Order: sequence, then C-alpha cells, then structure tokens
Amino acid sequence: MDFYIQERKEFEYKKWEFIITDLDDTLYSRDKILENEKLLRENRGADWNTVLVNQIWIHNFIEKYYTKAIIPSEILSQLTCENSLILTAGLKEQQLLKIRGLDLEHIPHVVVDAGADKILETIRHVIFTLWYIPTTIKVYEDRPQFFIKYKELIETCLWTTLEIYYVEMNGNSWYKKIELTG
Repeated sequence: MDFYIQERKEFEYKKWEFIITDLDDTLYSRDKILENEKLLRENRGADWNTVLVNQIWIHNFIEKYYTKAIIPSEILSQLTCENSLILTAGLKEQQLLKIRGLDLEHIPHVVVDAGADKILETIRHVIFTLWYIPTTIKVYEDRPQFFIKYKELIETCLWTTLEIYYVEMNGNSWYKKIELTG
C-alpha cells in the first residue's frame, strides 16, 4: 500500500466528484432474468456462468435481456466519460457484452473477478488512469460491504472523501432506495 501512497503524492487535487457504479442490480436489475430463467435462478455464483456459457449461450442471453433495455436514469444521468467508472465483477466476456448491450461502452469500465477486487481497482484507477485525486468519490453499489469495510483505507490512501450509496432497484423502472451508507 505504501507504493500507492507514494504515487498519490505526485498528483494534483481537483474539486471534482468522481462516480463509481456497479452494473448488476445497480444500473441494471436482474429481477426479470431471475423471474424468467429457472436455470439461472437455481444456479447462482460460478454455476450461473457455467449454465450461461453451456446451456443458454451468452449472446442469446445478452440479446434477450440487455440489448436496447431501458434502465432507470437516477444514476445513469450522472455518468459521463470524464467523471465515471463502471466497476463490475464477474465473467469478463459476459460483463463486457452486457455493457455493450446496454449501450454504455462510452463510460469507462473495468471488470474484476470478485467484489473484493473492486477496492484495489478503485485505488489503481485513480492513480494510474485519472492521474488526479478527486475531492469526492461517490460509489453506487447493491452490495457495498467491501467499500464500507475498506472506506478508511481508500480515503487514507487517496486523501479523498468516499461516499458510499446502497442501491436497491425495483426492476428496471425505478429505484426503491439510493441511500448514503457506511
């Protein structure tokens, strides 16, 4: 971690808000998928990917559920290519196809293997991609436990303020809750 702290010392601070958002169940609800796809409902986690690749086929899945899908605007309307990052976990090919299907390719995006990997990727992204320290980083996440657990680490390492928002969707029509937490 000392390496990242040293790197950060060389950067300028900008009065800028940077937004990080998850994809699944934060920008796009999987409720309809779980309702309609019994195989996926019964095979969660790593088994989900196996079923998707071997039985449903990723391209069919993307076409059916993601291509031209309408998603709520509350978070989406804040995202630009300059101030945002879609930081999602899962099977890389699948996540990238979802982003393309939802027409979100213009927003910078990174796919990590697991939710816990988002913490280090946040620090890396700020230091090696942004090349500046934003005064505030807003995180939108349906499972914010890792950001909550490592909030102090991120704030100390980057000398920034981390605002973590717990997101609960109501399908793809609107949000039940977007609540500052942690």
